[in-house]
Amino acid sequence: MLRQFVYVLALIITSFSAIAQDDRLNSLNFDEEPLPEESTPYSAIGVGPVMNLFMPDVTDVNAKATALGLGNMNSPLLLFGVEFYTAIGIVPNVRIGFSWLTGSVASSGDVTLPNQSVVHRSVDYAVSTKTVHIDYALPLSQSFTVLPGIGLCWGTTQIDVRQNGSSVDWMNINRSEPSGDNTRLLQSALVALPRLSFEYVLTPFLAIRGQGSYAVQFSTSDWQANGYATVTNMPNSISMNGFSAQLGVFLGLFN
Repeated sequence: MLRQFVYVLALIITSFSAIAQDDRLNSLNFDEEPLPEESTPYSAIGVGPVMNLFMPDVTDVNAKATALGLGNMNSPLLLFGVEFYTAIGIVPNVRIGFSWLTGSVASSGDVTLPNQSVVHRSVDYAVSTKTVHIDYALPLSQSFTVLPGIGLCWGTTQIDVRQNGSSVDWMNINRSEPSGDNTRLLQSALVALPRLSFEYVLTPFLAIRGQGSYAVQFSTSDWQANGYATVTNMPNSISMNGFSAQLGVFLGLFN
């Protein structure tokens, strides 16, 4: 009888101990704590063709064309080229790049001289740029990024003024009475290029861009004619200053 009582007492004690442990387990909080979200750092590397509509002042270039009996040139100039860029990683959201662009506009036609002879005249106005860029990325969404930036550009402006008859005698080239008049004017310049880009990532490997920029030249060489003579009385308005609008398509890796 005593042995049965001991068994019953042990069973009761074990039951109360188990209930107490269940109460302690119920008091514990097993809710999942949300993990902090980690933002993905900006990274991009791309290369692709770009097209610029460059709007310099062509008033004095057109005045020269008009004086030669030619029509006005159209502005803006259409510049084509390529740009490469990459995020540097060391400084968050900063990327560097390089672009090369070139383009020209022209006016030409046949002109009758006072002696009734007909010559062909033309004025070609060309611009080329090589630019190092630094941009800062401001991602507004996973696909859309705004990038203010600045560029340092080495640019050249070239003007070719030509007049030729219908034929040229090899023996008369560079004689005292030339059979034609061909002059190439050239100036180099350092240009600051602030810009604002808007880029949209279509796929992880394809992005498109719209951009506005303004070129401000701050150091120039003398104008030279045919690589030798210094040109005087050159109008100051003929420069690399002007607004540009750009469209671009880039292949690469974009997050």
